[in-house]
Amino acid sequence: MLRTHPLLVLICSFPWLIQARAQTHFNSWFRGTLAIPVEEKLQVDAEFQHRRQNGFSNNNLFDKKLLFTFRTWVHYQPKEGVKYSLSPVALFLNYKPIQSPGDDTLRPGIEFRFSAAVELQKSSIWKTSLVNRTALECRIFENALLPVLRLRNRTGLRYNLTKKWKLGIYDELILNIGGTSLNHFFDQNRIGCSVEYDLIPRLKVEAGFLYLVRLQTNEFNKLRENNLVLNLTYRL
Repeated sequence: MLRTHPLLVLICSFPWLIQARAQTHFNSWFRGTLAIPVEEKLQVDAEFQHRRQNGFSNNNLFDKKLLFTFRTWVHYQPKEGVKYSLSPVALFLNYKPIQSPGDDTLRPGIEFRFSAAVELQKSSIWKTSLVNRTALECRIFENALLPVLRLRNRTGLRYNLTKKWKLGIYDELILNIGGTSLNHFFDQNRIGCSVEYDLIPRLKVEAGFLYLVRLQTNEFNKLRENNLVLNLTYRL
């Protein structure tokens, strides 16, 4: 019989703790990734994302469009526990979070994004690893005079329950370090938990919950979001 691990208990109870604190915006995030190995240490990804949100005066997290993206990644892993990533091409269609009647009729904003990241993983006791990912993003918006530079850092724990099952919990802080006013230095904070399962040898499924607090671009009020997350990764 499997022993109950403290991290497993925390992950299972996490969404209920968040829901008890605040219930505001409800979203669903979907991501599909095609991973193409180039050689032992090099991999190229083609990534598609689609996010949906609740409409005005309802909690249906699949009701309206929120985001569409296409992005490519190049990953280089020189040794175990270290991975460098570069995203040379990314196109985003960003829809406005619906807070007033008529918000769902607005056309999406177009964004081009370039990203670079480094991820470090250090194994510890109880099959648990400490994972830290730091990334720098350059965001170019249509009709904007200057690009926005964004720094993000995610720190979390990953627990290998079995060879096929992995559990995780993390916190990610996102800051605007260029192209915006000091009033919008804070961009987002994300707190999440996830369960990962190797469905078949080449297909990985990850499901989770994400609580997000964001400062909207043209406003000074923070928006709180409850997000259900589903990611599929197929490796050629």
